[in-house]
Amino acid sequence: MNFRTFYVGFMGILGTVTAFAGLVTPETALGEDGLSILIMSNLRAFMAAELMLALFALYSLKHKQHQDAALTFLFITLIGWTIGQVTSYVADGAPNTFTMASIVVQALLIPVTWKALKSK
Repeated sequence: MNFRTFYVGFMGILGTVTAFAGLVTPETALGEDGLSILIMSNLRAFMAAELMLALFALYSLKHKQHQDAALTFLFITLIGWTIGQVTSYVADGAPNTFTMASIVVQALLIPVTWKALKSK
């Protein structure tokens, strides 16, 4: 198994688990209680979109012609989430420890995703 296939599978599994957890119980997944209905609705919508992206990554394991698209979507999503969370950090202040750790992990995964996208 090459790095690209391993990475797509890893991100597909990781994304499926985390997105499903965020979709079912966003407050628990984020470690925050008392979120408003509007925030819960938006979080569930984003998590559902993330779940579909993760499932597409897993789909691309069998249908290799779709791996470029899956990795491109992962790359764009990681950049978008990181930009959004850093912007929130600057505008709103420091988030909880979980969110700070996720910002770091997402930022570190951006070049790894790029490497997987460029490898064949």
